[in-house]
Amino acid sequence: MRAYITKSNFAKRRQRISRDETKGNESNWKTPQQALCRRKRCQQKSQRTASEANPTKLPTRESPPCAPSMQLLRNFRYLVFLDIRPTVQDPVEKAWFDLITSEPVVFEASLAGGMRCWGPDEESQQNADLHLSRATKLLVDRISCEQVPSDAMMGAVMTMAFGERMADNDEAWNVHMEGLIRMMQQRRRHGASSLPPIFSSLIALDFMNHILGFPRFYHLKVVDMLRGHGDQVISALSPISTDISSLKTAAQTGYAGRASHDVEKLLERLRLATQSLRYFNEPYVKATSRSLEIYLNLLWPLLFPTDLKSVGSELKDAISEFRIKACPYMDLTSPHYVLGLLATEKDSEARSWFLERLQGSVQVMRQRGWLDPLSLMKRGLEHEPQIHHQFTVLWGYETNGLM
Repeated sequence: MRAYITKSNFAKRRQRISRDETKGNESNWKTPQQALCRRKRCQQKSQRTASEANPTKLPTRESPPCAPSMQLLRNFRYLVFLDIRPTVQDPVEKAWFDLITSEPVVFEASLAGGMRCWGPDEESQQNADLHLSRATKLLVDRISCEQVPSDAMMGAVMTMAFGERMADNDEAWNVHMEGLIRMMQQRRRHGASSLPPIFSSLIALDFMNHILGFPRFYHLKVVDMLRGHGDQVISALSPISTDISSLKTAAQTGYAGRASHDVEKLLERLRLATQSLRYFNEPYVKATSRSLEIYLNLLWPLLFPTDLKSVGSELKDAISEFRIKACPYMDLTSPHYVLGLLATEKDSEARSWFLERLQGSVQVMRQRGWLDPLSLMKRGLEHEPQIHHQFTVLWGYETNGLM
C-alpha cells in the first residue's frame, strides 16, 4: 500500500515538471488540458492558503462532515455535481451521498474533482489542488494505520482516478487504479468484498469507454480480479472486449491467415455474448448492452444487423433508470449518449432526449469557461473514424455548428 502512495507522489512530481516545461499562448489556455498547466503555481499558492478559510465554505478535514446540515449538503452537491435539487429523495442516491460524506478522505477527493472540472480559471484550479492535497494526506494517514480499506477509501481513490482522467493524465490515472487493486487485495485478505457493488456497476458502465480507448474506471487488472472473485457481469463483459479486438484485427487484414470457420466462430461468440447481456436487469448493464449492440451495428452492419431505432430507445430507457443522477462531467465522457444519438431517428423523442442531455452539459461547461467540453470524447472517438465522422456531422447539423 505504501508503494501506491510513493508511485502517486512520483507521478505527480513528473506531471508538475512536464507542466513547467510547457509554454503556450496565455490567451488560449482554456481547454481541459491547457488549464492544468497552471497547477504548479496554483499548488504553491494553495500551500500558502491551506490554513486560511475554506474557499468552498464546506467542512474540511479539521471539521469532518459527520452530520452536515441540509444547506451544506446542497452546497456540496452543487459544487461537485452541479446538482441544484433541494433534496435527494431516492434511497439509493441518498446512500451514495451518505458514503461520499461519511469520511473526510472521500469528501475532500470529491471536492477536488468537482473544483478541477468547475472551471479553467486559476482560482478553481487552486481550490482543486488544495482539496486534492488534503485528500492525499488523509489517504496516507489511513493507509499508514494499516486499516482495512473502507468503502469510502475505495471511493476516494476511484474519484481521484476519475479526476486524472478528466485531466487526460494517463500515468496518474494508472497509478490510482493500481492502488485500487492493492486495496481490493487487502480487503479480500480480511474477508470483505473486494469492491462495493456500486463501484462494480460503474466499471460495467465504463465498458464502452474501454472499447473506445478512454476508460474512466475500467482497468484490466481490476477487471481480472473481479472475474476471479466471481463477478457475473464483469465475467460476461471481459471476453467481449477480446473478441472485438480480434475481429478488428481480422477485418484490417482482410481476414488473411484466418480460416473462415474461425471468423464465423468469433462472430457467433460475439453475437451470443451480446444477446446474453440482455438477461441482466441492472440499469447500468442494460445501458452497456444496448450501447454495445449499436456500436457493433455501426461498425459492421451486415455482420450485426439490428433495429437501431428500437435499441436506441431502449438505451434511453435504461439510462433513465439510473438511480444516481450523473454530473455533466460523466455525461460528456460517456459514449452511451453519442451512440444513442447516432442510433435514433431525426425528430424522434429519443433523439431529442439524447441531444438535450449532451447540449445541456456542454452549455453548463461553456458557461464556466471550457472552450471544448467534448474534447475528451472526441479524442476517444478518434479510435473509431467511422463513428467519429458520423457524430461530428450529426452534432454539427443538430447544433447548427454553434456547439
